[in-house]
Amino acid sequence: MRITVTTLKNTIKTIATYAIALVVGFGVAACGSQAPSTQTKPEEAKSNKPISVVSTLDTWGSLAQEIGGEDVKVVNLLNGSNANVDDAKLSDNDSKTLHSAQVIVVNGAGYDDWATKNLPKKTELVSAASTVGALNGDNPYLWFSRDARSAMANSLYETFSRINPAKRKDFTSRFNKWKDKEKTLDAYLNKFASVHAKYKIASTSPIIFWLLSDINIKDSAPKDYISSIAQGTDPSTQSIGEFSKLLEDRHIDVLINDSQKNKNDNINVINGIAGRSYTSIVNVSELMPSYAKQLDTWIIKILDDIENGTKTSASMRLAIDKQEKPSRLITEKPKPVLPGPVRSNEGQKDPGK
Repeated sequence: MRITVTTLKNTIKTIATYAIALVVGFGVAACGSQAPSTQTKPEEAKSNKPISVVSTLDTWGSLAQEIGGEDVKVVNLLNGSNANVDDAKLSDNDSKTLHSAQVIVVNGAGYDDWATKNLPKKTELVSAASTVGALNGDNPYLWFSRDARSAMANSLYETFSRINPAKRKDFTSRFNKWKDKEKTLDAYLNKFASVHAKYKIASTSPIIFWLLSDINIKDSAPKDYISSIAQGTDPSTQSIGEFSKLLEDRHIDVLINDSQKNKNDNINVINGIAGRSYTSIVNVSELMPSYAKQLDTWIIKILDDIENGTKTSASMRLAIDKQEKPSRLITEKPKPVLPGPVRSNEGQKDPGK
């Protein structure tokens, strides 16, 4: 049998056609029998994993939790009103926690230098001081400032959204809810400022400097005393005397103490005079007390305590004044008693005779 070139070409073409069909058919069959993939794509895994956040203070940690919600895992290095803020140190465990974080939240302004000296460069850093331009030596209690809270909330929102853009919609929703709450707090602050503008509040510590500024109430402590404690130096004997005189004369409605600072002799003297002059004392902690999970709740409670303290001072002073006043008011000067006429015994018999 003679095979021509044409026949050979046709045969090869036919075989190739069947081979292609076989391969395609096998491929379709294989795809049809393959089970659906359950593996998570890298970007999906990233969106489902919470962002690890470490905050030096629970004040800013609470705000990070509000903005991040379930999409962040927040660890605070200092917690609660009983924490030792003066002698805080970074433990080995704290250092490991910091270096494993994706986001580190700090206060700055010299307050938490103990934790911010050797931070990892690859980590996102959110600093309250940086957001408002505060420097070392400025008042560090920035969580009591409405400007700092607003700047920090925005910075945290942008940072979380940049790290996990798949969750930006959720971050936006929480950020907007926070802004609504902050508007409510602003309304409360403005009302407090208008109703209680005449309150005389004096502080032994600069802890609520920013809060007093937001409600437009001036600290009634002597200027030299305020300047000294702001700079971290001991007040002069003269300023202590002036402070004591203000309290003795009842020119102060409420005295504010920092409950997490060790009270020195000067503060003990001032507190003692406040008690003897029937002046209420309100203790404010630097970090969040156990009842407060969010900053707005805590700030409102502080102002409520100040308002109640003022009322208590007024009622105590009124009660003691009533005790010291006579029961009957004297409306005119007492008249001197003049001696009566002298009786004469003339004309009377002597009963002994």
